[in-house]
Amino acid sequence: MGKIALLLAGLLAFAACERDVYNEGTGAYSLTRADFVEAYTDGSGAAHYVLTDEGDSLRPAPSIIASWMQRPDTVYRALYYYNKEEGNKATTVAIVKVPVLAVVPAWKLKEEHTHPVKFESLWLSSNKKYLNLGLYLKVGETDGGAARQTIAMMRDTVLANADGTATACLRLYHDQGDVPQYYSSKFYASLPCSQLDCDSVRLTINTYTGTVVRTLRIRFAD
Repeated sequence: MGKIALLLAGLLAFAACERDVYNEGTGAYSLTRADFVEAYTDGSGAAHYVLTDEGDSLRPAPSIIASWMQRPDTVYRALYYYNKEEGNKATTVAIVKVPVLAVVPAWKLKEEHTHPVKFESLWLSSNKKYLNLGLYLKVGETDGGAARQTIAMMRDTVLANADGTATACLRLYHDQGDVPQYYSSKFYASLPCSQLDCDSVRLTINTYTGTVVRTLRIRFAD
């Protein structure tokens, strides 16, 4: 599969996406489920259990080993494809790393790239821990294979609303770099709500069909 790495420089995190890596979990694996999870690695670097956004704790048998899980005793964000077995056991079909984006104040960036993407979805995870973003990026292979895109989240300001709540105004940072735009590749990223000291977010995204603005509540009164 053609791969495109997304280098989140400086304060940003490294991310990678892979063409057609996301699917609906059907077909040959008709019983396969797909959930966004936190994958917990043990001392050997293998994921010995995962926690879904719905709060289900699953024990993969055997433990999951993936090339991008390089650190022991670490929590990774992932999209997990699996077959549910008896109890809380799971048979792994595939696991895909979901980049966790840092929120960077716009004034700290030397350049504010907002190259277009195709917007698909924005939603709050069931456990209210993550703001999840679904996009399609234009990608393509190059001779050297070193072309890179950059994805991040910029914060412009935080608005104080009349009802006493606060709204963080975010913009998607996207630098197409030298990556050819041959085909679309689905891309998911997560943003920890703990990074956002606010009650809601207003996200502005530049797309191929114009500017998209979405506002989403992320904090709710007890």
